Amino acid sequence: MGLVTFPINFGLKFVPDTWCFTMGGEPSNEVAAAAEEYQELLRIANKYKFRQGSNSKKLGQYIENKQGDSFK
Repeated sequence: MGLVTFPINFGLKFVPDTWCFTMGGEPSNEVAAAAEEYQELLRIANKYKFRQGSNSKKLGQYIENKQGDSFK
């Protein structure tokens, strides 16, 4: 099944670049807006990270290895 990609690749070599989608041509104002939105998402995500003293350790969500030779 993997050999099917060879004739497809060969055919695509003859397709002009003007027919293909080009990434990276976004207007600068959209790039700036996306960067601001990404920073906002990072701020939101940081609010929900586990903090010291949170209930996650108390509920047993973290597994600790046994002391000594636990992998024998």
